[in-house]
This record gives sequence, C-alpha cells and structure tokens, in this order.
Amino acid sequence: MNPEQALGPRIKRISTAIDRKRTRDLEDLDLTSSQGMVLGYLVRSRERRISPGDIGRHFGLSHPTVTGILQRLEAKGFVAYADDPADRRRKNVAVTERALDCHARIRERFAETEARLTEGLSEAQREQLLALLDRVLQNMDAGCASRPKEETTP
Repeated sequence: MNPEQALGPRIKRISTAIDRKRTRDLEDLDLTSSQGMVLGYLVRSRERRISPGDIGRHFGLSHPTVTGILQRLEAKGFVAYADDPADRRRKNVAVTERALDCHARIRERFAETEARLTEGLSEAQREQLLALLDRVLQNMDAGCASRPKEETTP
C-alpha cells in the first residue's frame, strides 16, 4: 500500500484537528474538547446517577483519564461529587449551575465544528461517509471487547 493512501494517519490527523478546534472554541469557557464532551454527557444524563466509571465506559476512557478530567471540571466549578444513596462506596457526579449555563454555548460550538467537517458534501455524501466510518469502527472493534458507541456532541 502506498503510504500516502494510508487511512490510519489521515483519521488521526482529522481527530487531532477536531480536538484542537473544539478546544480553541471553548477557551473562553476555560474548557478543553474532552471536558466539553464529558459535560455534555453529564448534562444530558442529569436525571440519572452517573459515576466516573459510567463516564469511562461511555467514552471508552481509562479510569485515570476520567479522574483527571473530572478533577479539572470540579476545580473549575462545573461538577460536584455526591455520595450515592443506594451504595455508600459509589460517588456520583453532578453538573453545577455553571455547567448548565454553559451547555448551550458548548453545543453551538460543537455543532459549528460538525458543520465544518461536512462542508461541501451533499446529505447523501454525508450519510455515506457516516456509514463508511461506522464500518471502519466496526472493523477495528471486531475481536475486541464490546464498548459503547462514542458520542461526539454534548
């Protein structure tokens, strides 16, 4: 295979570019792309009890990575921990008013990135691209432990 046609490095460059743009777009909120994604998940899930382990499983992240993201979000006033009334060993993560106040802006900025990704593509091309990328992800997940589909929007 011609190295110029390799898919892996191209997908990695796209992923890095998305992460960089999202982080730049959230600078004024003092958030990174990863922090924005986790906050979006927590806001959408606020009616349920969510633990750090739930976040790790949802995004396919390691425990230390989730811990680091949550520590920074807590220090910035976006999340707080609470004891789980059903299991004293478990801590739940809840969003604060600050997170709720910022959520609409985070969604808007992530939506702008999504629109930019498919700029110039027809709806049919966009759907085809999504189907192809889903297939690539299935190929990579084949033989690996099952994991939830990663979300990219808050």
